[in-house]
Amino acid sequence: MNKKKVLKIVLLIILVILIAFMVITIRRMIIIKALSEKVSKYVTDDNHYEKIINNSIETETITEYYCKGNNAVMFLTTTTKNTGEKRKLTQYFKGDKCNTYIETDKDKIAILDSNGIPSKLTIWGLDYNNSLWNLFYLAVKTPIRSVKYNNKECYFLNSPIARNCYMEKDTGLILKAIDGQIEDANGNETDIIVEYNYEFGNVDESIFEEPNISEYKVQKSN
Repeated sequence: MNKKKVLKIVLLIILVILIAFMVITIRRMIIIKALSEKVSKYVTDDNHYEKIINNSIETETITEYYCKGNNAVMFLTTTTKNTGEKRKLTQYFKGDKCNTYIETDKDKIAILDSNGIPSKLTIWGLDYNNSLWNLFYLAVKTPIRSVKYNNKECYFLNSPIARNCYMEKDTGLILKAIDGQIEDANGNETDIIVEYNYEFGNVDESIFEEPNISEYKVQKSN
C-alpha cells in the first residue's frame, strides 16, 4: 500500500472520529441546554416542598423544606446509624429573621430572632451561566444516557458539577446524586448519596405555625 493511500485512510479515520465527537457533543449540548431551561422555572418557585435524604456510612439526614411567599420552614433530622440517636433542627424563616428550635434526647432549645442564618434552600439544576463555552465544556465532560429512576424518565449524567446524577427529563430536576465522600474511622471513603423529592403549589399555611415556646429553653442569638 503506497503512502498516499495510507494517508487517505488515516485522514478518513480522523474525520470520522471528529464527526462522531461533534455529533455526540452537540447532542449533549442540546440536552444540557434543555434541562437548564426546564429547571429554571422551579428555581424561582416560591410555593413548594422539597425533601432531601442524605445518606452516608455513619448518618442519615432528612431535610424537609416548605416555602410560600416570604415564609419558609426547614426540618432537619439527623440519625446516627450505629446508636439510633436523633437530632432535630427546625428553622422558621420570616423575612430576614429566623427562629431555630433544636431537639435532642436530652434538650429542647430555642434560638430566636437570629440574623446570618444559612440561606433558605434553593432548587438547583444544571447551570452553564448562558455561556456557549461553558455549555460546550460541560457537554465534552458529561457522559449522558437515558435511564429510568423511580418510574420516571431520566438522564443519567456524570459531570464536573453533578456526579452520578439522575435528572428528570420533563423538569430538569435532580432526583438523585452523589454529593462528595466521607471517610470512616478506618480511613475508608464512601459516597454520600442524596435523593430529592419535590411538590409544587400545595404548601399549606399551617406548616409555618411555630411550636409552643414554653417547652424550650430560650437562648439569645449571637
